[in-house]
Amino acid sequence: MHSGVVIRLDSASCIVRCDGLDLRCALPGKWRLTRRSQTRPIAVGDRVRLSLQPTGEGALEGIEPRRAGKLSRRAASERGLEQVVAANVDQLVAVAAAADPPLNRGLLERLLVSAEHGEMGAVVCLNKADLAQPGQLDGLLAVYRRLGYAALAASAVTGDGVDGLRGVLRDKTSVVAGPSGVGKSALLNAVQPGLALRVGDVSAATGKGRHTTSAVSLVPLDIGGYVVDTPGIREFALYDLERDELMHCFPEMRELFGQCRFADCSHTHEPDCAVIAAVGAGRIDPGRYESYCRIYESLPAADPAKAARR
Repeated sequence: MHSGVVIRLDSASCIVRCDGLDLRCALPGKWRLTRRSQTRPIAVGDRVRLSLQPTGEGALEGIEPRRAGKLSRRAASERGLEQVVAANVDQLVAVAAAADPPLNRGLLERLLVSAEHGEMGAVVCLNKADLAQPGQLDGLLAVYRRLGYAALAASAVTGDGVDGLRGVLRDKTSVVAGPSGVGKSALLNAVQPGLALRVGDVSAATGKGRHTTSAVSLVPLDIGGYVVDTPGIREFALYDLERDELMHCFPEMRELFGQCRFADCSHTHEPDCAVIAAVGAGRIDPGRYESYCRIYESLPAADPAKAARR
């Protein structure tokens, strides 16, 4: 019996890195079909047990227990089941573009919430800084740095900020996520020349990026660690998160827990709400608070059965 890590997942097979070799393993029905609350029981980053076949391929025998750290979303067409994008990761690198396409603050905040909920560290990377005016990104980066996130501006074109990104990726397993067209693959190619990840342009008709990364892949880095390159995201539906849990995924709100007049305060409209007061006093960024309210409205109300299990 051998062990390895899943570095690529396709519809009917996966690639497992085992003892320095990349082995293709077929996915029998039990590895491909929906299981309980998940769309499939295996994800990129999973450590697996496998046996070697005379054909030179591998045969999956089992999955090792996952450690903390996963990026997951609610699957759009699978009755709200969990789709695990990447497992056993240390941090999420949420990439947005300063321009072309326009910065999508709402999606960026959803990714950060998912990192908090999935027990990962988080990094904010604003690519295409060469398209921004001098100092234009400083205020937004400062917002995230005050919250304890690593936040940097970079340009895959000029190379500015690439050393900083290389530093936060070193010796960690990182999942890189963001909309199409923001330059995720271009940044990774800049971090490690020779990766030759496919790079695409932004559509002139829609102003949105075109998908060039078609599958989730785990890529080793020469500086140590791995990156998970993911296809571009247009929408990101949060999984297994309810309204009463959301404030705990916003660090600046989490520290105000229990300070509102009402124990079941939603922090959206109630009087004597500590969060609303902090926004008014300038201690919470208004853009972050606006994202909180939008995400709150998209989430289901608390499930009493789930609350009882906490």
